[in-house]
Amino acid sequence: MNAVPKTAAMRRSGSGAKSTKTMSIGVVLDRLSQEFPDVTVSKIRFLESEGLISPQRTSSGYRRFTEDDVERLRYILVTQRDNYLPLKVIREQLEAMDSGQVTAILSAGQAEPIVSPENFRRPVATRLTDTDLAEQAEVSVDVVAGLVKAQLIHPDGAGFFTNDDVAIVRTAEALGDFGFDIRHLKSLRNTAERQADLIGQAVAPLARSRGEQSRQRAEEMGQQMSALVVSLHATLVKNALRRELDN
Repeated sequence: MNAVPKTAAMRRSGSGAKSTKTMSIGVVLDRLSQEFPDVTVSKIRFLESEGLISPQRTSSGYRRFTEDDVERLRYILVTQRDNYLPLKVIREQLEAMDSGQVTAILSAGQAEPIVSPENFRRPVATRLTDTDLAEQAEVSVDVVAGLVKAQLIHPDGAGFFTNDDVAIVRTAEALGDFGFDIRHLKSLRNTAERQADLIGQAVAPLARSRGEQSRQRAEEMGQQMSALVVSLHATLVKNALRRELDN
């Protein structure tokens, strides 16, 4: 777990002595983007709407951040990335630190997914042709075509693939070495689609919202739920296999 910062940086804006120098949200984004490439202005605003940060406001309503606010943001982002904790738990930790407690609080019985929610972020934008994909996955173009036909991978409207597709092709090829054919892979695909449908139903009300913060919250929830569902599925497979081998 992350060490608790030893400065006043973890206190909410206005709750203690703070640096008088302030910066705009754009400057904060520049400060954090190198360490956290996925952070956006919308993400920062979302964290504010969730009550995790409280930047100052000018008379015109613009957000102004101090060094303490930046350190608080960095703590939240590191905790999300490295400990995979939901915002509710991070908020409890921050409230404990704000009240003067030294040790951050973890909810008893908090589920710890085997797979990180980070694995469910949108893939970095890439434009791989079928030839590029085959080369990176070390398979033939015919294998790529077969997986497209089986709907395990999906090129975009322009016919390009992503790095996630590379991982799928490599895994499918590795499973093929153990005797998994297209029929088996389609079964796995169908299971994944059913799980995605369940998660989609849960986050649909937020995802359909017009507000950027609601959509951000829906994406956060989707990532966390996906990690938990996949982790549960992996454990169930492990236990089922153990029972099968013990019979």
